[in-house]
Amino acid sequence: MLTSLMNTCNVPYAVASGPPALRGITVSGNQLLNGDGQPVRLIGVNRSGTEYACIRGWGTFDGPADTPSIEVIRSWHANVVRVGVNEDCWLRTNGVPASYGGANYQQSVIDYINSLTTNDIYAIVDLHWSAPGATVATSLRPMPDADHAVDFWRSVATAFADNPNVLFDVFNEPYGISWDCWRDGCVYPGGPDTGPWQTVGMQSLVNSIRATGATQPIMLGGLAFANDLSEWRSHQPDDPLDQLVASVHVYPFNACNESACWDDEIAPLATRVPVVIGEVGTDWTPPYSDAMALELMRWADDHHLSYLAWTWNTWGGGDALLTNYAGESTIWGADFKAHLARVAVPRLGSLGDANVAYAQHDVRKALELYEQVAKTPPSDGESPTISAAIDGLARFRRLVGLTTIGDEEQARRELASLVADESDAPLSRLAAQFWDQYGMTASARAACAQLAPQVDTQAAGVLKTLSSLGIKLQHDELCVVA
Repeated sequence: MLTSLMNTCNVPYAVASGPPALRGITVSGNQLLNGDGQPVRLIGVNRSGTEYACIRGWGTFDGPADTPSIEVIRSWHANVVRVGVNEDCWLRTNGVPASYGGANYQQSVIDYINSLTTNDIYAIVDLHWSAPGATVATSLRPMPDADHAVDFWRSVATAFADNPNVLFDVFNEPYGISWDCWRDGCVYPGGPDTGPWQTVGMQSLVNSIRATGATQPIMLGGLAFANDLSEWRSHQPDDPLDQLVASVHVYPFNACNESACWDDEIAPLATRVPVVIGEVGTDWTPPYSDAMALELMRWADDHHLSYLAWTWNTWGGGDALLTNYAGESTIWGADFKAHLARVAVPRLGSLGDANVAYAQHDVRKALELYEQVAKTPPSDGESPTISAAIDGLARFRRLVGLTTIGDEEQARRELASLVADESDAPLSRLAAQFWDQYGMTASARAACAQLAPQVDTQAAGVLKTLSSLGIKLQHDELCVVA
């Protein structure tokens, strides 16, 4: 699933943790705009569970759905969550028990969506599992069914009509049908558990949502499990409000899984309508590589697109982002979190480049980059703790580097400035101790060696903060001579 693409590259986008209170999201041309009329990129996660827990009879969510759990999502710099919904559970059809279906299920989902938007996170409501007639919605189907999907979307759109921070994703992943069927509906030939059944097309679902008075953006995924957008534009439904968004899902096992396809198929469409990468994830078999996902997100950043990772769950395997809902991450989760931090906190990219140059003994280049980091104002995505950690590391490393090349006068000025600005900050104290040791030994290497025991006790919190942002330094790597 992809995000919005801009006509120009120099217009600032809103994407940050801790934004001002949300005031809506709308489509304008090929952009998504926030309530202040600024282009916005939706960057966040999918939350799976509401599509299967209810139909299996043991709950509504898989994991917590309270405010602290939402705050963990925000701490990753996410500004959107996509929530998959089950048709039978929402409508309480096909024998779903009242405890997890109908009014109880609806209220739980509504409360969660409203909690997300109250906490400054956009929400995408997605019809994830459905089924025709008396067949129970226990899995993904090729298309929404005419028996229930129109009623589902009328009900959902009515429930959220007054929440301007919600988007509607009308059907998770269409597959096995033509583009004409996608738009207009058709008779699907059936499968192992059904005979032939009538699908409902995207045009009818758009109509059913608009008939309720709901004005929110509507996301429409393409064919081939939402991976194919080749004829999306030529089959685009009519929307009287012109609020349609193209949605695409991209995994390593999909056909459109490399930049050549993204350039040929996704980028041109994104010059006409907003495109949201609704799901991006890893291989589902060992070693669960996330290389393609990271490449796609970098490509999306270059094209000013939005994207949501699959998935904010703890079920194991390569596609889960978490090992627990306190926010401890899997390998994929750690890489995704670090990527989001770099998007929300641009200084991290320069800080990482400086560390690489320093490790490669290119001290002068590292000094230039550390100075650039220290002089760049913090972004909106930086909390005070993050800003202090970034500034502290850049200026501490610059102090050590200046002594390494023998520029004692500049090093003295750097120390004076650092201590004057943050005299009690952990790295300011360490910097003063380093300078004292350097004065006694006239050796930066010896000063670092003397400082090693203090790093563990004084800088552990700073290093932990930096590690959570993808800047990983061991205690014995903080003060080293390049």
